[in-house]
Amino acid sequence: MKQARIGWVVGTTLALLVLTLPACEPKGSTATGAAAAPAGAKPAVTVREEPMKPEEVAAATAAAGASAQAVLQPGRETSGFSGKVTFTQVAGGVRVVANVAGVAPPGNHGFHLHENGRCEPDPAGKDFTTAGGHFNPAGAPHACPDAASHHAGDLGNIVIQADGSGHLDVTTSALTLSGPSSVIGRSVILHAGTDDCATQPTGNAGGRLACGVVTAASGG
Repeated sequence: MKQARIGWVVGTTLALLVLTLPACEPKGSTATGAAAAPAGAKPAVTVREEPMKPEEVAAATAAAGASAQAVLQPGRETSGFSGKVTFTQVAGGVRVVANVAGVAPPGNHGFHLHENGRCEPDPAGKDFTTAGGHFNPAGAPHACPDAASHHAGDLGNIVIQADGSGHLDVTTSALTLSGPSSVIGRSVILHAGTDDCATQPTGNAGGRLACGVVTAASGG
């Protein structure tokens, strides 16, 4: 009888201890007071399982401050002309800045990036036909650069002032400085007429007044 009472006391004491001890946190749980991450949430930091390849490092470094340029040369009937275009990698894509002088008549003149990096006359004597058509890697229709779909090389019109000067500053996500949409190795064409942003595939912008091959800028 005495042994039975001792066993009952020990058993009751152990049961009380089990009920009052706190449960252990499972491994990997959040700290006390921290909100639990929702199911499927992405981590704040992405960890690469493999180191970057040398070509990936080079591309990332170049993209931080990459640039290219084109010095425009006039056609045979465009005397006293000068012009330069720069392409700079920025957060929203590529920033295109153009400055020209000695252009006539005043008004809107079509301004495009063309597919070939050649600025030569063809055998028939027309200026800069070797530049080919508008740069259009996606096979889109011709339109203004602010349209939902347009040629990658559609830069719209540059406005020529009464003194013959013109300035254009546009940023486009359709162009890059490397890869299939790269501007390098293409050419810039300044046209004689206004790009109507509708006529396919050229915008009815007329003849080619000036042309410049796009090359990677030296010295950053």
